[in-house]
Amino acid sequence: MIDRANLGRRYGPYRYTVGLEEIRDFAKVLAGGAPGRVFGVEPPEAPHPWHLDEAAGRASPYGSIVAPTTFVVRFAMQPFSEACSDPALGIDLVRLLHGEQSFEYGDVVRPGDVVATVGEISDLQQRSGMDFMTVKSLSSNQRGKVVVVGTWKAVLRH
Repeated sequence: MIDRANLGRRYGPYRYTVGLEEIRDFAKVLAGGAPGRVFGVEPPEAPHPWHLDEAAGRASPYGSIVAPTTFVVRFAMQPFSEACSDPALGIDLVRLLHGEQSFEYGDVVRPGDVVATVGEISDLQQRSGMDFMTVKSLSSNQRGKVVVVGTWKAVLRH
């Protein structure tokens, strides 16, 4: 059982610098391809050009290449991951199930952005012999704009 004294326990800040090639590779994988400079596999359908092509990005409403929305998992999940492996909580990872996640999107993610993410345990419940832990994360870019608020839930079997 997770002690309710851990409610409000905080994690971070964690810093992540977004790379252009990371965005391109992520977009290719989402479209069914395999990233790589030598043995990469092109996706069956082309990713959106705003994720790959600098000219298309400049012509977009955002003025540059932008990351696919789910790219945020690369940095926004870190507080959840840290909570799940925090020795103070005593979680047996073999008994952990990632229950669900949801996002509230803010500003787009661009190459060169430096994103800071913080998080905290926002809810702890016990039901049916299991613990349910919710971690909320907040990621903001170097301009102080919120990029994403994530909600992450774990189910812990006893």
